[in-house]
Amino acid sequence: MEQWIEEQLHLLLNVSSKDELFSGLTKAARLLEFDYFAYGLRINMPVTSPKIEMLNNYPEQWQQQYSAQNYVAIDPTVKHGSQSLRPVVWSEELFSNTPNLWEEASSFGLRFGWAQSTHSLPGISGMMTLARSASDLNELELTAKSALMVWFTQIAHIGLQDILLPEMLPELNVNLTLREMEILRWTADGKTSNEVSVILGIAERTVNFHLNNAMSKLNVINKTAAVVKAVQLGII
Repeated sequence: MEQWIEEQLHLLLNVSSKDELFSGLTKAARLLEFDYFAYGLRINMPVTSPKIEMLNNYPEQWQQQYSAQNYVAIDPTVKHGSQSLRPVVWSEELFSNTPNLWEEASSFGLRFGWAQSTHSLPGISGMMTLARSASDLNELELTAKSALMVWFTQIAHIGLQDILLPEMLPELNVNLTLREMEILRWTADGKTSNEVSVILGIAERTVNFHLNNAMSKLNVINKTAAVVKAVQLGII
C-alpha cells in the first residue's frame, strides 16, 4: 500500500493543470483511506483582501452550507492552522465551542479528520484537511501514515502554487535590482529618503528614483506598500 501511495505522490509533482491536481489528490487521499480532502491556498496580498483558492471533493451541499454559514470564521481547525504547523486530529473536544459545525459536518459524513497547515513565503499559506465517514484515526494509523500525510500536504501546496501563482501573483517573479532591494531594506527600517541618501552616499533624488522603480515593479502606489509586498514575497 505505502509504495502505491508514494508512486501516486511522485506523479503529483508533474501535474500541469488544476484539474489534473484535483484528480491526483482525490486518488491519493483515497489511497490513504480518506473519503475526502480539502486544500485551501491563501495569498495575503493585498493584506485587506486575501485571495483564497480551494480544492476539495466534499459533498456539494456541505460546501454550500459551510460557505453560507461562514463557518470558516469559527472553524477550530482553521484557527489552529493559523497559529501552528502541528497537525491536529478532529475530536469532539476540538469542536466543543462550535457544536453546530461539528454536528452538521457529521451529518454530511465528515466525522473523522486530520488537518495541517503549511507555509512557504511569508504571504502565502495553506491548509490540508483529510476526512472520512467511518473509522477513528488511532495512534497506530497516525504513526504509520503521518509522514505520507505531511508529504501529501506539501505536494498540494507546491502544486497549487506552481499552477496558480503565475496568474494570481505575477509580482512573484519580479526582478528588483540590488540597489532597489538595498533601499527597500533601509526603508523597512524606518529610514527616510534623505537618511537613506546619507547612508548610501547618493543623492536623495536617486533614492526616490529607485523607490519609484521598485513601486512600479511591485505594482503598488507608495513605498510602505512596496516594503510590505517585498517582505511578503521574500525579496528583502
